[in-house]
Amino acid sequence: MFDESSFSQIKFLEGRWKGVGPDGKDFFDEYVLAEPTVLRSIRHADSAFNKATDESTVALRDGVITSTWGQFTWKATSLSASKACFEPVNAPSSFCWERVAPDTVTVTQRWTGTDGKGQSFVLTLNRVKL
Repeated sequence: MFDESSFSQIKFLEGRWKGVGPDGKDFFDEYVLAEPTVLRSIRHADSAFNKATDESTVALRDGVITSTWGQFTWKATSLSASKACFEPVNAPSSFCWERVAPDTVTVTQRWTGTDGKGQSFVLTLNRVKL
């Protein structure tokens, strides 16, 4: 069970970030604490951060923290001041955000491949200074 105090630990994600996707293309994410228990993740078209192209939400409700993106849903399994991990409820993979430096976060995705073996991929997000 999580509460508002534990949810607030995810604040390390607030801000604007640049990453490189598995396809080698840059992407730009913005994390905004919309309410004390709602974090919005907004994907932008470019580094100007003025045209949203996709959005997901992390929210605390009834002691459960859920991440929702389109039809996919994950549930938080652990939260700390530097790491947040989610397991799939209705999604193909698990993931963790981890602050590895003040302006660097890694996103690790884990899933089972068609061969039945565990797979993973790590993205690095670097804070965009305003």
